[in-house]
Amino acid sequence: MHIKNLLEQKENVCHSISPESSMAEAVNKMMEHYIGSLIVMRNDKPIGIITERDVMHTIHHHGCDIRSTKISEVMGTELVFCDLSFTLKEAMTLMFNNKTGRRIRHLPVLDDGVLVGMVSNGDLLQRLNEEAEFENRVMKNYIQNWPEEDIS
Repeated sequence: MHIKNLLEQKENVCHSISPESSMAEAVNKMMEHYIGSLIVMRNDKPIGIITERDVMHTIHHHGCDIRSTKISEVMGTELVFCDLSFTLKEAMTLMFNNKTGRRIRHLPVLDDGVLVGMVSNGDLLQRLNEEAEFENRVMKNYIQNWPEEDIS
């Protein structure tokens, strides 16, 4: 299965925020939509990402006031993304091995530089698990219906 198929099957709403917005606005938006990241957009172009981990890291290490700290001050600027042609396994691999050197949990999907969706590690794990269960059922059915050899 490809990312394109996954996006067609799930509710594909991609939430974003401006780099001039405050961290408090980002937290409110993430809590409102029960999501763990927002794509940072400038002039309809994705320029970074802000995640719940970024928020926690910033508060813990810098003790900042999230009402006055701008997204641009804390956002990740090395945007790791995939495109619609990626397979689920390629996307999962990218989440573990990418240019940031860190594991990521949210993967923006771009099509010719335009943001078309977002997949999470949960989306990928769920779909990969469903594929594995299907393959398992097919193999069990195949084995159970294995033709017996003619011993005569």
